[in-house]
Amino acid sequence: MSATLRFLPVFLVLAAVLAAGCTQQGSAPQQVTAPAITPAGAGQAADASQLIPQFDAYAEKTFNQSGVVGMAVAIVKDDKVVYLRTFGVKNATTKEPVGPDTRFQLASISKSVTGTMIAEMVGNGELSWDDTIVSVNPAFRLSDPYVTEHVTFRDLMSHRSGLPEYGADDLQNDLKYSRQEIMDRLPYLGLTGAFRSSYAYSNIGITITGVTAAMKAKKTYEDLVAERIFTPAGMYNTSARFRDFIASPDRVELYPMQEGTPVAGPPVDDDINSPAGGVSSTINDMVRYARLQANGGSLDGKQVVNASTLRESHSPQYIKSYSGAAMTGSGMGWNTFLDGGRSRIEKDGMFSQGTATIITVWPEEKMALVVLTNKFPEGNVVAGSLSNAWNNLYYNGRIGKDWYAVAQQELQAFFDSMAHETQQKPVNPQPHRDLKYYTGSYTKDYYGTARVVEESGILQVYPPGHSTTPFALEPYDGDAFREEISGVLVKFSAGTGANATGVWFTRYEAPGRSGAFIRAGM
Repeated sequence: MSATLRFLPVFLVLAAVLAAGCTQQGSAPQQVTAPAITPAGAGQAADASQLIPQFDAYAEKTFNQSGVVGMAVAIVKDDKVVYLRTFGVKNATTKEPVGPDTRFQLASISKSVTGTMIAEMVGNGELSWDDTIVSVNPAFRLSDPYVTEHVTFRDLMSHRSGLPEYGADDLQNDLKYSRQEIMDRLPYLGLTGAFRSSYAYSNIGITITGVTAAMKAKKTYEDLVAERIFTPAGMYNTSARFRDFIASPDRVELYPMQEGTPVAGPPVDDDINSPAGGVSSTINDMVRYARLQANGGSLDGKQVVNASTLRESHSPQYIKSYSGAAMTGSGMGWNTFLDGGRSRIEKDGMFSQGTATIITVWPEEKMALVVLTNKFPEGNVVAGSLSNAWNNLYYNGRIGKDWYAVAQQELQAFFDSMAHETQQKPVNPQPHRDLKYYTGSYTKDYYGTARVVEESGILQVYPPGHSTTPFALEPYDGDAFREEISGVLVKFSAGTGANATGVWFTRYEAPGRSGAFIRAGM
């Protein structure tokens, strides 16, 4: 992930042209007391009255050209708010404007919240970063017995456990398994990375740590994070429960990627992975969270989180790249950067259904920026652009390049690389057998049982788990079929009996898990 554009990969997403030309006007920026800010490398000191207008103009221009529906932005410096402005609307139909108490889903910024909660527990002696998960939860299991016995809070929070990238997300998003059902299936998820010497981004890894820390306190994660972080930090419009986001009378609608007029999509219920992505908040509350992070865990004269343990969560536990005075790494719930000898931590978040957020903290400067948006992927471009713009402006006294254009190019290149290539039918395909030969139940330890049935002369696959939506197959070549909508292959294994002995689903083939199912009962 580059410093110019921060976004997480999405699967089965096609290349698209970003919408532009949004004409919604932002609100006037709040008038706040501005501390002196000296841009590094500038010939003379510049206070916020010199820097903030430049940033505000860039933020307004970037928002208006992006197609983002609603946005909220804040900057804190030396424990004071130097910029807070809301843009656009929370609902494109009603045109209700975004306000400072409008609630957004934070997506993966939630990981930093979980890291902060555990830092609070480490600071008061309840836990150690190096406590093993199994020491708190003896029932915990991964596929490797050694890793099961030795993996720690530090390992999982910094994505160095060996779990595959986005492993188990499919059990939640596609197959609708519960949190406990996903935990029960982790022993069947292969570890694809070297323990403690490889990096792979893992939502379930963060959820394991949050849930395990809550077990230590004999509470639910959702109650514990409120007790240890939200309440003492005065974040009263923040919650780790989806129902609280939905019930809020002042919340955004979510707008996923599409062409033309924005149409709201369903909000994202991420309760299963709440420690990794389920927190919702407002820009007013996130200002308090940003102050907490930038001010060593202190807020309004109260030490909410021990400064030393919070600083440890901000520190790289795994180095992704290093060159001279530049470094990228993974902290505990944070991405860490070193640019020209200056440190920066941040966490971005996204839901492809329509959320893009970022928080960036400059610890040595006691400074932080927060951007919340309700549109994907345009919001990713805007959030990363504004973070880079402020970084340039603060250290150099000017915004050195068009970060928005750079981010657009990188995003388009990413979508191009993710575009799915449909399997073309062979010129002389072999006929398939009687469709009843393929019907039946097929099972895989990690995924569960899929059913293949014939309905009106078409094979329909009912997926494992709790999904009730089947997908249809069309003939491809002999015992191989193709999914009608996605075009990916499904291949049945022929035996000597009256039915196929197994089936291989391309859609389920992924690192650490195989798409090869066997007929149930064999």
